[in-house]
Amino acid sequence: MEQQAAATQEKTQNQTQAPSTQQTQAQPQKPRTVLSEIKLQILLLEKAVSSKDIKAIQKVSIFVKKFRNTVKSHHLAKLYNTFFPNVVVQQGNDIDANFNEDLGLNAQVVQKLTKIIEVNVFIQCLYLIWLFQQKQQESYEQLIVIGKQLLQQVQQNNKRYLDTLLGVIYEYLSKSHEKLGKLDQIRDVLFEGYRNACQNRDENGQAILVNLILRNFIHYNQYEQSYNFLKKTEFPEHAFGNQQARFLYYTGLIHAIRGEYQEAYKNLTQASHKAPDNTAFGFKVQAIKVIALVELLLGNVPNRDTFTSPEYQQALYPYYRIVSTVIKGNLGEFQQEVARSENILRRDKLFNLIQRLPQIVIKAGLRRINLSYSRISLNDIHQKLNLPAQCNAEQVVAKAIRDGTLAAIIDHENQIVITKETNDLYGTKAPQEAYGERINNCLGLYNQAVKALQYQNPEYDYGEKQADDELTTDELLSLAELEF
Repeated sequence: MEQQAAATQEKTQNQTQAPSTQQTQAQPQKPRTVLSEIKLQILLLEKAVSSKDIKAIQKVSIFVKKFRNTVKSHHLAKLYNTFFPNVVVQQGNDIDANFNEDLGLNAQVVQKLTKIIEVNVFIQCLYLIWLFQQKQQESYEQLIVIGKQLLQQVQQNNKRYLDTLLGVIYEYLSKSHEKLGKLDQIRDVLFEGYRNACQNRDENGQAILVNLILRNFIHYNQYEQSYNFLKKTEFPEHAFGNQQARFLYYTGLIHAIRGEYQEAYKNLTQASHKAPDNTAFGFKVQAIKVIALVELLLGNVPNRDTFTSPEYQQALYPYYRIVSTVIKGNLGEFQQEVARSENILRRDKLFNLIQRLPQIVIKAGLRRINLSYSRISLNDIHQKLNLPAQCNAEQVVAKAIRDGTLAAIIDHENQIVITKETNDLYGTKAPQEAYGERINNCLGLYNQAVKALQYQNPEYDYGEKQADDELTTDELLSLAELEF
């Protein structure tokens, strides 16, 4: 018994000492810098190209846009001095004169990397993104010149590994033209790129270019042309989530302008659900604005919590005031609020939808009157709705009765409106229709989730993945030169 107790005591001591020894052996990792992160992506890109791993190439190519807020002039100067010593890059105000970090690549490694077209395009895309972030007219013009040269270079090589980076080039070219007010000048380039993407079966390029073309049409309020373009194109089902969100937003906006509010509401809600949680604040705010207006045009009341949330409260305050006046049913207050926020509405390109709301305001006011009064004169209705002097209240009430908005009878001799008793809502088909709509939304969400699933290729032998075979970032950086 004493021997067993001593053995258990030694075992517990060893178990308590094991974590402490592991903690002493663990070394703190060095903080990763921007330049070392760029170097890592370049090495990963080279390794993916050599192994012909298309998914890895796409991941690295998408990662290039994540440097838009971190890459600086001194980082680009170091990269261009290493890979393109004969090219001079523009210097900005963010340059650090005391920056002395080195890439840590010898001449043999650099010579091999410069022969890989994907690496060259990756570095030049970093420069395009930095030029766009400068937010200056000269930078936009220089971006257009360099971007067109890079676009021609990529098209001449005609390699499928460059398709993701090609989409980045098209995107920033379109953004630069939009900032300079020359968005119509790049439309032919976008159509040509879309045709090439369809021929090469580049789904990512098709998704990006479809969204850029729709944005081009919407920028000039050419909604009929954009609708015709939608009918003749097919958006890729396996596109990235951000591109799907943009396409659903543009499609919903086009349907809303055409008066197809039910289809517009479905597309816009899907777009807001597919938007990223922690980023794309401006996109989500714009989507919420259009959704609120479409809900009003459908005769529904938008959710109040959306306008009162702390993150959206300031941006959505003008629309909250407009929604409040619509619910009150006072046409005069609504027109005053629209006049006060007209500049904001025109900037958001939603003034066209706002102009369709007066009929909704009148219907909301008549519903409130129907619930509050059993008998009311037409003059009182005219005053409560704050209708214009030239507007005939009798015609407004008659139209509402015909549309089913108001359950009442007009006494033309006495100029009185006699309302009927409202029936029990649960005795109608309204709850059944609302329940069916929710079921359809849930089924649509389920179908989209199933389509987004990715399965392993049964023809490819993945093998058993061992934990010991995985390399950390530091090991990859240390072994990079040995691979060459």
